[in-house]
Amino acid sequence: MGRCHHRLSTQPVTAAVREIKRLCVGQDALAIEALYDRVHKALYLTANGILLSALGGITTACWDILGKSSKLPLYQLLGGRVHEKLRAYANGWYTGGRTPEAFADGAAAVVERGYTALKFDPFGANYRFMSNRERSLSLDLVEAVRDRVGEDVDLIIEAHDRFTVPEAIRLAGELQPYSPLGLEAAVWSEDIDALRQVAASSPIRIMAGERFCTPRQFDDLCAGGLFDIVQPEYVELGGISRLRDVAGIADAHGASLAPHNARCPISTAVNVHFMTATRNAYIQETFDDFHVPWARDLFVGVPEVKDGYFTVSDRPGLGIEVNEALFEKHPYSEHFFMNLFAEGWEKRNAKPSGEK
Repeated sequence: MGRCHHRLSTQPVTAAVREIKRLCVGQDALAIEALYDRVHKALYLTANGILLSALGGITTACWDILGKSSKLPLYQLLGGRVHEKLRAYANGWYTGGRTPEAFADGAAAVVERGYTALKFDPFGANYRFMSNRERSLSLDLVEAVRDRVGEDVDLIIEAHDRFTVPEAIRLAGELQPYSPLGLEAAVWSEDIDALRQVAASSPIRIMAGERFCTPRQFDDLCAGGLFDIVQPEYVELGGISRLRDVAGIADAHGASLAPHNARCPISTAVNVHFMTATRNAYIQETFDDFHVPWARDLFVGVPEVKDGYFTVSDRPGLGIEVNEALFEKHPYSEHFFMNLFAEGWEKRNAKPSGEK
């Protein structure tokens, strides 16, 4: 089982899977590195995130096949258990409207579920700059959350690549009084020079990495010690083996992993197995408790957060099975897309204003 998905799109990756099918059918599913090497070379050493997402989903399915054929869980195939449990942080929980009260109430409900860390984007539809009114509201949301959950809960502030370098540096200073664990994707996060400029001038930690498609980008980001937490997305890298490359690069620079995990419970299973077997694992993102109610039922055996932590199962492979009948009840729809730069996007359960 594997997941092929690219950011906020699905159909381009579906086409990519069809495109590279000819390179995969008939190959040994247990020779995962050989398969990756064959396809990557045939695609002219691609660094294209859509093609790599297709390859990442296919190679993940191969890891699942390898685990189930050998009757071993994925974390054992990756070197065995390093961590008994993994701290989780919640995302996708703020759907009640962009007011201090709604954000504070939502955060309190997250903490009541046992989470000790959470992430949110308080910046609405802002892009590049913020007006004084928008700046005040955004900071009021952060303050409201901090006041409600207290100092013992870690906050990660998500910016979704919104701002210019000067705006991001100013914002980092304004966030400092609320002691966030970090500010994520403050600027266009494929621009490593811009990320490093912000990190060099920021009084708080800057986090990035989910858009990167090659391990080399993590080396460039981490050089010089400005980043000590990175956020790889394993599918866009081309799969689990490339995530392992990133973990080694990060460790060489004294950095730890907080993998991006915003798309599917399959990714939760992969990341929990991987992080269990990874020395420099730090914290794991999850949306799973905050999806639509039927989303978790799409799969059986997905790791769950208990008292703020994940524990991995010993079931073979990824340890999960798919509920195909339920998938048939929820087919692809062109209406279920989110524009992060439209007013009201954070409600998630309705079309943002301005969307037709």
